[in-house]
Amino acid sequence: MRRIISRLQEQRGQVLLMFIGIFTVIAVVGLVVVDFGLWFSERRGAQTDADMSALAGAQAYVADLTDTAGAFDDAVEWAVKNGVDPAEIDPSNTSNCSAGNSCVDVGIGDCYENGTDSAMPWVESKIRHNTRSLFGKFFDFAAPDIGATARACVGSPRTAMDLSPFGVQTGFVTDPSCPDYGQPLSDCLEPDPADPTNKTRPVYGAVCILKTGAQNPGCQNTGGQRGTLTIGDLDCEQTSASTLRHDFHYGAKAGCSVDQEVNTGTGNIIGLLQGLNDRLSEEGRCDQLFSGGHPGYDDFDEVFSLVGADPPIVPSAENVFSLNECSITRTCSAGHTHTYTPRVLDLVLIDQLEQGEQTATITGFAGFYVIGCWKDSQAAATKTAIEADITQVDSFLNRCDKPNGQDDILGIFVEKLAPPLNPGDPDPNLPLSIVLVK
Repeated sequence: MRRIISRLQEQRGQVLLMFIGIFTVIAVVGLVVVDFGLWFSERRGAQTDADMSALAGAQAYVADLTDTAGAFDDAVEWAVKNGVDPAEIDPSNTSNCSAGNSCVDVGIGDCYENGTDSAMPWVESKIRHNTRSLFGKFFDFAAPDIGATARACVGSPRTAMDLSPFGVQTGFVTDPSCPDYGQPLSDCLEPDPADPTNKTRPVYGAVCILKTGAQNPGCQNTGGQRGTLTIGDLDCEQTSASTLRHDFHYGAKAGCSVDQEVNTGTGNIIGLLQGLNDRLSEEGRCDQLFSGGHPGYDDFDEVFSLVGADPPIVPSAENVFSLNECSITRTCSAGHTHTYTPRVLDLVLIDQLEQGEQTATITGFAGFYVIGCWKDSQAAATKTAIEADITQVDSFLNRCDKPNGQDDILGIFVEKLAPPLNPGDPDPNLPLSIVLVK
């Protein structure tokens, strides 16, 4: 009996020792896990700071695609505002940070580092976070060097979705008998300074008249606008023309790319104007969130913002605008979900057409702020009145009520930031995008 009790006591002692050993291991692992959690959190924080620093620097390029100095300064400024010691940031642009420092590099071209671009400006931020070990020092674990890298590129998207199926020709008047021979096909366009003989681009900040009626019969290819395009919900090259009202209301669902062929529409233009009226009838969210003008209408400065600028925000040729977060989401009868800002269209720029052509080649995309619709006999005078004081453009807004075949659409081409879908070198016929590539 005594032997049994003695053995039980020995076993209890062994169990106690095992328990103490296991508990110690668990405690050590737990303490180390706490440190690893702290380091992981710091790593995520460093990545966020690197991303935001690179994006802040890229904003300087949006205003000036050659402003490397401004991009560097803005990236550093953002990092300092978010807790990085300015003494621990290298004072000039470099991709090889000094020991223990953060650094920022800037450049133009080869943003993707694989030779696929030649003119995309970029900002690369390498942000280091100082960290410590709470418990690892007791077990001879040194705190790691916590850092992260981000690179932001500025370019033009080569693909766009949710397009308004309306084509604007980007060529020149080619008929020598026309008084505007050699000039851009539309007053909405101007010669591209980079290639004024062969290319045009939208006139940003000026009032544009989109002609929805027939082209001028006196001169072939004048008038600038072909009118409707047929873009499908799955393929840009689909030919269905029965969804014009739907597509101008919500935007065509298919993605389209530069240099892709698209089919031109024929027949009644009323569906386009009805779709625009449907779209404008849904405005108001921007007015509710950023109210500052005409009640119920989404004024220009309620729709757009400008980094570093104070209100009022007005149309201009010099600035690249950002859309405020006031879009609406609707599900159409086909079951598709669409997100859009009612007053803003994404129009398709196309090459010059010849008589009888049924297709066009996409040359670009452009943002367009809709002012409203007027009879073609009144459009030119209205354009002049608006441009007399562009700061009062909001007082002219209408919703294209009672559309008819004699209506023209007045609006303003806006250079705006766009989703970074397949971005490449900046192009004056395309919006700008900012994209993180690493």
